[in-house]
Amino acid sequence: MQTLKTDTRKRILAVSRSLFLEKGFQAATTREIAAASGVTLSNLYHYYPSKDALFRVLVTPATDALEMLLAERHGQTGYDIAKIQEDDYADVQLEEYMGMIRKHRNSLKMLLFKSQGSSLEGFKEYYVEKATRCVLDWFKLMKAKHSGMDFEVSDFFIHLNNVWMFTLLEEILMHDLPEEETRSVLSDYVRFELIGWKKMMKI
Repeated sequence: MQTLKTDTRKRILAVSRSLFLEKGFQAATTREIAAASGVTLSNLYHYYPSKDALFRVLVTPATDALEMLLAERHGQTGYDIAKIQEDDYADVQLEEYMGMIRKHRNSLKMLLFKSQGSSLEGFKEYYVEKATRCVLDWFKLMKAKHSGMDFEVSDFFIHLNNVWMFTLLEEILMHDLPEEETRSVLSDYVRFELIGWKKMMKI
């Protein structure tokens, strides 16, 4: 019985993912999700209480990956800014981006392009503002820790920097860049950012 429930849940998720990617959250209906999944509408609601709850389950891997990226880089327990001088810093950043896109491509597509009308429609704006605050707080911590860090950067520049990250992800996903081209573009982006930040921070 449990196996049947697990199989049904997986089928509903697979059908929903396909419909959300094709039509977007707003246009896809629970009736067609139920029909394509081979369950009644009431049975669909037994597994997922709303279309939004179903969408969130599918998109959570992407939102979790982005939140983890922010926490590891600029959270209160994020890495020390001295890591920017390590030889493998750029390679580590590159692999973080590559891993996120490789593992969560469809979830990211749904989040960034197909979420209109859902509770996650404003996630990008929410994340950019949260990331801006986190980075500014992180800079304060690093300045207190490293007396030689004497530079100023505007809140809006940090805001733009976070917007650029999303623009990069959106363009890669929108154009379905193959793995090697994705790696090349991300490598250029990471190294360009690294050179710029080192110059601004006089490292």
